[in-house]
Formats: sequence, structure tokens, C-alpha cells
Amino acid sequence: MEKLKLVGISFIVFLLIICAFVFNKSNTPDTVSVIREVTENTKLIDANTDHNQVLDVAEYAQKNGLEIPPILINFDTHSDMYLNYPVIKYGAAGVENWINEYLAKYPEVKELYWVMPKEEAHNLPLQTFFAEDCYDYIIMGTGMYGNAMIKNMNLLKFVFNPLTRNAYTQNFVIDTKTGSLNEYIKGNEINKILFPKGRKYKKIKIITCTENTLPDMTGKRVFLSIDADYVSNSGFDTTDDFAIYKTPQGIDAGFYSIFKTLKNKNIKPEIISMSLSPQYLPKGHHNQVQNIFEYVIKISEHQDEILNYTRKYSEAQNHLSEIYNKLDKAGLLF
Repeated sequence: MEKLKLVGISFIVFLLIICAFVFNKSNTPDTVSVIREVTENTKLIDANTDHNQVLDVAEYAQKNGLEIPPILINFDTHSDMYLNYPVIKYGAAGVENWINEYLAKYPEVKELYWVMPKEEAHNLPLQTFFAEDCYDYIIMGTGMYGNAMIKNMNLLKFVFNPLTRNAYTQNFVIDTKTGSLNEYIKGNEINKILFPKGRKYKKIKIITCTENTLPDMTGKRVFLSIDADYVSNSGFDTTDDFAIYKTPQGIDAGFYSIFKTLKNKNIKPEIISMSLSPQYLPKGHHNQVQNIFEYVIKISEHQDEILNYTRKYSEAQNHLSEIYNKLDKAGLLF
């Protein structure tokens, strides 16, 4: 009797295992076909360490006869832009402001999409931060996050209509010689200081969004940048205390979601850069992310061509005394 009972239990367990396998099998995303479809027009794909090495990727592309696409899409926890910071004038861009140099150096780039993690877009303290203007801190060379120059932005705009529902579009102007970037608001007195006459400027449209609100881009030419902290850290930004520590399955699902979104939005990037950003990932995620990068490159049927980079991780340096003095003389310090 005991034997029969054990056999029965064993048989039930066996059936449960089979059912679980079949269920998981039927719900396993077809990552191979998704990656292949997204990368079918890709001419260059690179896996690198630090996010400012995207600049090395762009330079390598140009040297090898590839045109820089007019649209940059950046999946990232951070904007990687600084306001009022002449980054080119004061040396090579770091991981926190490489986009300034990218926008300034390549005149063909007209639009930037910062794709923010959904966890970040729904977090109330971060929404508050996003809605605040940088007007009072503009002299400091501050990192661009959300609203820049519009005073009295309504926080409820982002609480009831978060970036997961509506993308947020801003018009910026960049000094192509220095990489200094600012939002241009018509009629604002500070424009005289931020945009002095006699300089060469370029208009750039910056759209902050999530995967949900990233638009369809059928037929558009795209440079794609993926920072691994988008999937691993998802908007909670310290090197020691990670508020969201995802499981290995969560990391895999996050990267699949990126490529699934690209497929659904008909985005077929010509150039792809994937950055590890080890300072912003728990160490336990590093090997897994690197394996995912290798997997994506293999499925795309490309090689990781770039072996040497001129950029590396560096912190921002404030060299803004000139601007500070101008603002002070104009009576625009707050």
C-alpha cells in the first residue's frame, strides 16, 4: 500500500514537472527572431564598458564610412546630459555628459529620445524631481533631469500623466563648439547669458519617454544606445545601495523587453552601442550582462569590432567661473 502511495505521489510530481516545462516552453519569448528582426539593418554593433565610449563607437563608424543617423535613442537610468556645461572646451566628456559632445559634434543629429525605466517614471519622489526646474541652479552646470527652464511646472502633470502615458518633449539649443546645452524658453531674460551672440548653435529636440510612449519609427534612421543600468538598477542611483536588485530572470526579461519594444515600434537601428556601466550595477549582475551583450552580437551575426577605446569612466568637473561671473555682472544670480 505504501509503495502504491509513493508511486502515485511520484507520478503526480512527474506530471507537474512536465506541465511546468510545457507552460514555460510555450511562454518563452522568441528572443532569436526578435533580435534578428531588430538588427537586420544594423551595420555596426559594439559592447563596451563605460557609457562615454559611445563616442568612440560614433568615431569608429565615421572612419569606416558609416553615416551618423539623425535620431539617437538612449535606454538609460540617467539623461547623460549636463546643462550649462562646456564639456568640449574643458576636456573629454565623461559618462555623465557624453551626449553633450555627441550632439555638438554631429550636425546630422536632430532628435534624442531618452527612454527612462518605468520604475523611475512611476516613482513619486523622482517625479517631483523631474517636474522641478533647474533655473536656480543653472550656474552650477547641473545634470539634466526632466524640466530645465520652465518655472512653476505642475507636478500633477507627471503624477496623473506619467511618462508611461505621455512623452515629454523639450526644445534645446547646444553650442556646437563647447557642447554647452540649455533649454530655450522664448522671452526668458537669461537667454542673453546662456546663448550669447556670435556663437554657432544647433537646435535639438529632446523627448523623455518610456518604452510605452516611445513612438513608431518606421523608416527612420536610428543610433541605439543601451546602458545596462536601465535594466539592472532602473532609476535608483547609488553604487552601494540599490533599491531594485533584480533577479537573473528579471535582467533577462528587461533586455528582452527592450528588443521587443524596438520590434513593436519598427525601430531598426543602423548602429548599436551597449554599455556595461559597472559603477552603476551590482557586481553580481556584471557577468550576466556581459553574456547578454555577447548573445545579442552573436544573434545579430556581427562581430564586436572595436577593441580599443580612448574614453574611460570619469567624474564631471565644474569649470564654470566664466559663466558665473557673467551672470553675477548681469544681476542674474539668485
